[in-house]
Amino acid sequence: MISLLVRYLKDYRSQMILVFVFVLSQAACQLYLPVMMGNIVADGVIKGDTAYIFKSGSMMLGVSLVAAVCMVASSYYSAYVTASFTSGIRADVFDKVKDFSQTDFNRFGGATLLTRSTSDATQMQIVVINGLRSLLLIPITGVGALVMAFRENITLTLVLLTSFVLTMGIIVITTSRSMPLFKTMQEKVDRLNLLIKEKLTGVRSIRAFNRQDYETEKFGKANQEGMDAALKANYAVAFFSPLMQLMMNLTMVLILWLGSKEVQQQVVQLSDLMVFIQYVLMFMSALSLVSVLLMAYPQAQVSANRVREVLDCDFSIKDPEKPQKLENVKGRIEFKDVSFGYKGAENNVLSHLNFVAEPGKITAIVGATGSGKTTLVNLIMRLYEVSEGAITVDNTDIRDCTQHDLRSVIAYSPQESILFGGSVIDNIRIGKENASEEEVSAALILAQAADFVNARENQMMSTISQGGSDLSGGQRQRLSIARAVVKKAPITVFDDCFSALDFKTDSLVRKGIRENFSNKTVLMVAQRISTIRDADKILVLDNGAIVGQGKHEELAKDCYVYQEILKSQSYREERGESL
Repeated sequence: MISLLVRYLKDYRSQMILVFVFVLSQAACQLYLPVMMGNIVADGVIKGDTAYIFKSGSMMLGVSLVAAVCMVASSYYSAYVTASFTSGIRADVFDKVKDFSQTDFNRFGGATLLTRSTSDATQMQIVVINGLRSLLLIPITGVGALVMAFRENITLTLVLLTSFVLTMGIIVITTSRSMPLFKTMQEKVDRLNLLIKEKLTGVRSIRAFNRQDYETEKFGKANQEGMDAALKANYAVAFFSPLMQLMMNLTMVLILWLGSKEVQQQVVQLSDLMVFIQYVLMFMSALSLVSVLLMAYPQAQVSANRVREVLDCDFSIKDPEKPQKLENVKGRIEFKDVSFGYKGAENNVLSHLNFVAEPGKITAIVGATGSGKTTLVNLIMRLYEVSEGAITVDNTDIRDCTQHDLRSVIAYSPQESILFGGSVIDNIRIGKENASEEEVSAALILAQAADFVNARENQMMSTISQGGSDLSGGQRQRLSIARAVVKKAPITVFDDCFSALDFKTDSLVRKGIRENFSNKTVLMVAQRISTIRDADKILVLDNGAIVGQGKHEELAKDCYVYQEILKSQSYREERGESL
């Protein structure tokens, strides 16, 4: 946690100096107040000097007001620094995750990344906002009160120091026991977030299959585990606060008992004992602030470690130190003996792929589910890194250029159509930020999305919900296709984004692509033969290997796997393609 504090607080030195000045002023005022009170008792109350009491009381009130102003000012600046600290952490976590490869993302998972950027950051914020003032106030007030108490009475101060040593022992034992438990508790929170995300995303399927009771039981079990972990963690610190209070009260009783005896024996004056008790209360108050911080610290330390794991994570895919520029890209893609396997897996997902995708031609990829089609196109965009071999774009190895340059020449329509909350035009402009309304309109026409968009109120300016939940599957796919089309990139990848389209719409979209992408490289992944039968080249994947390349007619005659796919698809689909 210290490393995160140093990293994110160094830009707020001036505000932290102001906090230090105000805290120091507040502590000085608080340390002076008991002296003033002792003078009032000794020189005013005992002697019956009312004028002195009013004069000194007014001064004491003024010092108290100065302490209050300093407290408000230090609280304001500490809140500003803490809010900036948390904001900076969340921004950096977001920026880091943005640059994650698919491998990096899979390493953590969406649920835990969400927890680390929200609740974990909040846990640290709680400790920082309490600690920023307290870590300055505690040593100044605590040490100052101890020194002043030592000046007033050495014997009673030794009692106070003994109590302090015992209290520190309680603190160390409690902290060492609770930290592992809080780590387990945060892991259970990750699990709960994952389940909640699953339930909200799949609520329609859950209802359709009447799985509400099963999912409720599943979530209830995880929730119970989370509760049990939270109880164990809180049990570990449950006795901390009562023990602290007990130690403070016993210390105070012992000091009052010994102090009363010294007053009776006239070893000390009553006014001096009152001043000493004020310093003891001040020291105890500083110690109670320590207890509050240390009760929150174990969970904050766990949260800090989890956040640092993300921030300090090494990217699995890195840009070269001296990257080559991709200029005047034609879009020629070549796979040279490419293999890919996930880390720790026994077998490769893709094995020894060799093919060329030429500009001005449509290269289609077909194969059974799980044959590696989507993985193949992900390798082109460097969402994964090849394990063996090389992929080149215009004879430049994609590992020799930056990821930004590579992806700037690729347009992509994914298998799962991802839409964002906002207007239709804003979703399309994700493909090309400065696209004009005419370009967006042309892309919608090509994707056969213009009709239903124009039928909506406000047309392209109409708002769609997050994820496009107010649209049908086919409408979402067409908007996703339009987003890729509007970019007009040298390389365009359509990753099985025609599956929800009817045959007629499918045919019209492909016709538009062929007419408007005559000088660009198009890769088209599909399940249906009818979608890719007119492609210039078809790659047939089976268990991660290319078992056939060529046109539809050639593969239908010579490729066994392609023949099997043809047989598995109904004659009715083949008839639909000709419509």
